[in-house]
Amino acid sequence: MLTQKDIDNLEIKDKRYMISVGEPKELYVRVNPTGKKVFYLRASKFKNFITIGECQKGVLNVTNAREKAKDLLKSMYDGKFIGKNDKVMTLEKANFLYVDIKSKKLNSATIKKEQSIFKKYIIPTLGQKDINELKKDDFLPIYDLMQKKGIYETIKKNISLLCRIFEISRQRGDLKTDIILQLKDLKKFYNEANHNKVKHFKAIVEEQEIRNMLECMKEYKNHPRTNTTIINAIYFTLLTAQRSKNIRFAKWSDIDFENNLWIIKADEMKVRSNGDNIIPLNKYALKILDMQRILNGDKKYIFANNNGTISENFAVRFFKFYNLEHTIHGYRSTFRSVYTNKSNELIQQGISKDIAEMILHHISGNEIERAYNRAKAIDLRVKLMQWYGNYLNSLCEFCF
Repeated sequence: MLTQKDIDNLEIKDKRYMISVGEPKELYVRVNPTGKKVFYLRASKFKNFITIGECQKGVLNVTNAREKAKDLLKSMYDGKFIGKNDKVMTLEKANFLYVDIKSKKLNSATIKKEQSIFKKYIIPTLGQKDINELKKDDFLPIYDLMQKKGIYETIKKNISLLCRIFEISRQRGDLKTDIILQLKDLKKFYNEANHNKVKHFKAIVEEQEIRNMLECMKEYKNHPRTNTTIINAIYFTLLTAQRSKNIRFAKWSDIDFENNLWIIKADEMKVRSNGDNIIPLNKYALKILDMQRILNGDKKYIFANNNGTISENFAVRFFKFYNLEHTIHGYRSTFRSVYTNKSNELIQQGISKDIAEMILHHISGNEIERAYNRAKAIDLRVKLMQWYGNYLNSLCEFCF
């Protein structure tokens, strides 16, 4: 909980920022580059984002702001509207509502990542506009600026986020216009305009491509300057088909060595609502862990370095070294493509597409476990992951 002295001493930065004041928890203060400090009430659950006033000596201090915030909250809980603009659904309010709903499903890091660019480019200009007054022309200057900066993929992701925000407002009855369709047209326009400017990384899906990549990995592993933890992390990513973030933050405490399972908690997955992700570890993945235990067995993270965890770009050097037009995330597509190409063989073993999708955490494990029963669903995952490891080893024998 901040005192008036704390607020007076808040650092002035190049960019405005907001910090919680506390008591009530919905009370915040925004610090502007000019030194101006403004109290706000953030109550997204009630679709309200209310300015309480500027912090000024003798006019409005933190004690006054707390009293006003509590009065406003009580009025909202009583179902009353405060102020002439409270019935207006602004873009900023719609975004708060989106975050409030999605935070129950998505990982906080995922939300933070998509919100960072949105708050940097969209909110300052259009945040206070009524969503029913917005037209695609309002967004053109912003996206033209982003295009000049060369952040083409960011434009596409930003428009997709806007469509998701507006879709929630539409379903609630707050949005009455066709802005979603307008934005989809805008996305198509920028996709076509930037088609030749965006560098696309191919997924590794053809058998010969997979074999070539495995041969490169084998050679890279034996290179005298190769960091053992890095190449082991690359192999482990391929063998488990998990996101690089989950590899980087994999902890020894997540491994059930008795049953050879890697259990990633739902809160650490991109889609939390799909529950914990249970990945059986085949014999090749276990050999990787045996090597890492010697290197990092006394540390929290399996693939640790001196800074705590390996970099998010840990595989970039490998791909550049061999001029491979791929990224580490493409290993998930490799896993899915191998399953698709070998599906007839796997279906005969009782392994359906849903089992593969569980490994990728694209669907809830609970749904499949209800269909198969939990033990059988895990057994099928064990069978699939060992088959997958054997398949990769048949293309290029692992050297560990």
